[in-house]
Amino acid sequence: MGVINVPIIYFSVQWWNTLHQGATIRILGKPSIAPPMLAAMLIMLAACWLYSIAIVLIRLRCIILEREQNATWIAEGAA
Repeated sequence: MGVINVPIIYFSVQWWNTLHQGATIRILGKPSIAPPMLAAMLIMLAACWLYSIAIVLIRLRCIILEREQNATWIAEGAA
């Protein structure tokens, strides 16, 4: 049912512009969003990605340290 519903929703937004705002950022065209808002949005997008990557790497480090807690290289690194 969802496979049928997705194109209907997509094209309904294209056909009846009064229901939803049109695209403000286009891949090939000029964005219709104000330049300061676009810059802020792109900075926050990059910040969210960098934060997510940092959290994943920190969690990976914790998992490795928990798994290798009895290894000699851990004791050598702590000393």
